[in-house]
Amino acid sequence: MGKSLSVHGAAGQALGYFHQCMWALIELGKRASVDPMVELRLEALDDLQFDQAGSPTELLQTKHHVGAPKAITSTSVDVWRTLNVWMDLPRDLNPILRLVTTSILPSDSDLAGLRLGEHRNTADAVDALTNAAETSTNQATEKWRHRFLALDPSERESLVMNIVLNDSSPQAARLEENLTLTFRYAITPGQEAVFYDLLRGWWTGIAVRLLDRSLESVTGNDLIVQISDIVDQLRTDTLPIDPAALEPFSESSTGPYRSRRFVQQLSWIALDNTRLWKAIRDYHRSFTQRSFWLRHQLLSETELDRFAFQLHDEWEQIFDTRVYEMTRDGRIDFEAVGQEIFTMIAHESRAKLRDRFEAPWFNRGMFHALADGEVGEQIGWHPEFVSKLEEILSDVAS
Repeated sequence: MGKSLSVHGAAGQALGYFHQCMWALIELGKRASVDPMVELRLEALDDLQFDQAGSPTELLQTKHHVGAPKAITSTSVDVWRTLNVWMDLPRDLNPILRLVTTSILPSDSDLAGLRLGEHRNTADAVDALTNAAETSTNQATEKWRHRFLALDPSERESLVMNIVLNDSSPQAARLEENLTLTFRYAITPGQEAVFYDLLRGWWTGIAVRLLDRSLESVTGNDLIVQISDIVDQLRTDTLPIDPAALEPFSESSTGPYRSRRFVQQLSWIALDNTRLWKAIRDYHRSFTQRSFWLRHQLLSETELDRFAFQLHDEWEQIFDTRVYEMTRDGRIDFEAVGQEIFTMIAHESRAKLRDRFEAPWFNRGMFHALADGEVGEQIGWHPEFVSKLEEILSDVAS
């Protein structure tokens, strides 16, 4: 039972972090077109912090709950936990304090006046919170309620006047609906899925950097530029790069590929270990990238086959020339010649999948896919790779 509850709690916590990060993207998207210079920070003064001209203008607490939503009242733990954070803010700050929660705020709640709109009533909310602070017996909120009561009445009023309750925020699984509403101006019909994949991939990297403080803040203009870049990548004369293809790939990740045929081909030319694992990295990235395109139907198998034909033609010209020169010069250093062929291909490939798509690592990875026999005709680097492959196949057959 304990383990089950622990796993459930961990999942709920993870969903909460996901909801917070994605809600930050939605909030920044809403503001970007109005104020491109607005700055977003994560986990600074609050979960989300929006600055203008270097000063915090709005702080957001996000609360995500799984299951059926609960009602928000003056005794809710979420409310008091949030108030405890906001009571720590410097007195010289006067930002909007917003609680964004998946819970609901019924019209008859004693905090209904904290919702934005014509019926906003902060005076009644102050009375309700003061009464709850005095009469509630909830031990979880006891210290926070005492802190609230210790405030001067004018301080309580000033604090509550800045509070806005945003209830019924969508749960993590339903956030895509809000993403659609926020960014639909930029999405070409039929490209919704790939647009969101690219946007989420970029935003995940940004969120990590904001959280580990390698990036101080992100602006509305940063988001506008990224949206424009994604739209440009989805034009017909180029292709988008899957953020997953650019994730770190170290030598320790090469194990699953070591038995592949393209790796065997590289061992035949005695490629040094550093270039070997980086060649595996190129293959991995290329495979990840073309899988992304095929999954989103941005590329057809026919177009990929045509590109493989171009690559094969480039390889054939270099391979035949170098093998001829080797024979002419009486060279028997087959491994060295194979490395020369491998290096020339990496440096001289000019084939393009699309007119404006240029990613040398993709071409290099595709050559390894050809060497693996995965797409198009078989290629190799060793001058006698054909006979060597035949030996392997005959050994397997026997």
